[in-house]
Amino acid sequence: MAKDTVAALIIAAGYSSRMHDFKPLLSFEKTNAIKRLVQTYETFGIEHIYVVVGYLKEEIIATLRGYNVHIVYNEAFDQGMFSSIQKGIKAMDETVEAFYMNPVDIPLIKTQTLERLYEAYVREKKGVVYPVFLGRKGHPPLIDTKYKNTILSGNGEGGLKKVLETLEHDALHVDVCDQSILMDMDEKEDYFALLRYDAMNVPTKEECLAIMRLNDVPEPIIKHCEAVGKTVLALLNEISLCHLVFDKNALLAAAYLHDIARQEKDHATRGAEKLCAMGYETIGDMIATHMDITVDRHAPLSANELLFLADKLVCETEVCGYEKRFEKALKKCEGNLEAQRHIAQRLEAVKMIIAKIEQCTCKVFAYG
Repeated sequence: MAKDTVAALIIAAGYSSRMHDFKPLLSFEKTNAIKRLVQTYETFGIEHIYVVVGYLKEEIIATLRGYNVHIVYNEAFDQGMFSSIQKGIKAMDETVEAFYMNPVDIPLIKTQTLERLYEAYVREKKGVVYPVFLGRKGHPPLIDTKYKNTILSGNGEGGLKKVLETLEHDALHVDVCDQSILMDMDEKEDYFALLRYDAMNVPTKEECLAIMRLNDVPEPIIKHCEAVGKTVLALLNEISLCHLVFDKNALLAAAYLHDIARQEKDHATRGAEKLCAMGYETIGDMIATHMDITVDRHAPLSANELLFLADKLVCETEVCGYEKRFEKALKKCEGNLEAQRHIAQRLEAVKMIIAKIEQCTCKVFAYG
């Protein structure tokens, strides 16, 4: 099945009464909610994008001028979202075989989520495919048009949710690592939360957990990564007065994900590749050096060095003295001169990073 038979149905017809502002035109960086969604689906490769409008339709039409979208006007938009969904479905081209149903108030969906739903739909041939984040079902569902008439014959009571509940026998739940599938914006506080989420530009702690689980990372390794995250926070607190600028969110995400490929050969490189493939190049760069790093004693302390050090201070889930940890590692590799050489290099790197921290803070390092 090709993507040219898949559509996006974006519902942007309501009053936005609880928001006290018009949701489709709310700003996100240099764009707005409706354009952000259209751009996401375009980037993913969807050619059939239907936008159902109602209230303030002329303003939406104006903001989407130049985009290749089908504008569908629902005269009865005041009857609720279900009437707009039905109007949009009626307008769909007969070649459309499935469609994503996306309310405009869930605007930050990622293309990787759309891809996972699409791949699952093609593979499993289920009628309704839902994204699920850490056990919670969200938007947008991908719905086969074989249920077009089922939706059109609905009376609106209970909305689309009620109709889809009757199709649970033909539904598939797909795990994703995209927290935004649950993040709508009914009220101002929801919108502000979305703005904060969007500004991070790195996975949240919950998304990191979802990524680890999607990659079948065992629970003990996840616990270790969480402990490294706590150690990163402690190190950042230690150097808080040193006038060094770090992206705390990116560094924390790298800590939570640094061992994502620990069960694979050359796991630092493999982990970096996985994160870069997801579009998180900065995190991937930090993960790539968490096992071995070249330290320039004359350069300022770096985020990569902090992650490397934090990892070397944590034994399983507990902070330990690095000397004790390296002594244990050297003993374990007794007789293997190459392995011992690598361990000695890592120990030297740890000492150089600690020296930078002590020079910066003018204090004895607290985690030795």
